[in-house]
Amino acid sequence: MNSEAGRRQLEAFVECQRRGDVGHSFSHLSLALCLIPHLKHQYYNTFLRVFEEWSDTVEETKGIQQALTICEAALSIYPNSPDIQYLLAKILYR
Repeated sequence: MNSEAGRRQLEAFVECQRRGDVGHSFSHLSLALCLIPHLKHQYYNTFLRVFEEWSDTVEETKGIQQALTICEAALSIYPNSPDIQYLLAKILYR
């Protein structure tokens, strides 16, 4: 069940990427990786790219608090990621 739902989320992620909808891309990929955790390694670089783009957009339009919420979501998926921790520090530094 989770695997099927995760695959649907990945399909939605691809469609959102095709349309350039970064926010929904981030949401769909995050949910897919929660539902199919064995794909985390395979999608790590893609996740970082989408996360960085989305957090920058959110910080510019909605402020640092919303960007920090996105960081929290990213860290829940990749809790030991030095790359996500670096991006969090970058947001806090600005």
